[in-house]
Amino acid sequence: MQFSLSQAAKETGKGKSSIHRAIKSGRLSAQRHEDGTYSIEAAELFRAFPPALTEPVPVQAPEPHQEPPATSSVAEEVLRVRVEMLTTQLEREQETVADLRARLDAEAAERRRLTALLTYQEQKSEPLPTPTPTPTPTPRRWFWWGGRKA
Repeated sequence: MQFSLSQAAKETGKGKSSIHRAIKSGRLSAQRHEDGTYSIEAAELFRAFPPALTEPVPVQAPEPHQEPPATSSVAEEVLRVRVEMLTTQLEREQETVADLRARLDAEAAERRRLTALLTYQEQKSEPLPTPTPTPTPTPRRWFWWGGRKA
C-alpha cells in the first residue's frame, strides 16, 4: 500500500512538513513523481514513524476489591522468566568478580615476590643495568609547497 504525503501525515499523526523533512534527510525513503508528489510505502512509513492511534484507548480503573486470578497470567509468566534470567546473569557476574579478585590477589603476591627479589639483589651490591637515554628527535620543520607568488 502506498501513501501520498498528506495521507502519510494523517496515518502517523505528524505534519506534512515533518514527513517531507524526513524524506529530504534520508530517514524515510519515498518515490518522487514527475509532478512533484511522493509515494511512500506503508512499511517504510511505519518503520520511520509509528502509526497514530485512531481512537483513544480506554483506561480501566482497577476495582478496589478485585481478587487476583487463580491462574497466572501471561504477563506474570513473562516476568517470572525474566527474573530467572536476571538471577542467572547476576550469578555469572558474581563468579566473574570472584575470579577477577583472585587474579588481582595473585598478581599482588607476584609483585611483592619480585619486589623482594629485586631488593635482595640490590643489597648484594650488584648494580642493576641503567638504561641508556634515548636521544630526543629534532622537531621537523614544515615547508610550504604551494609555489611562489608573483
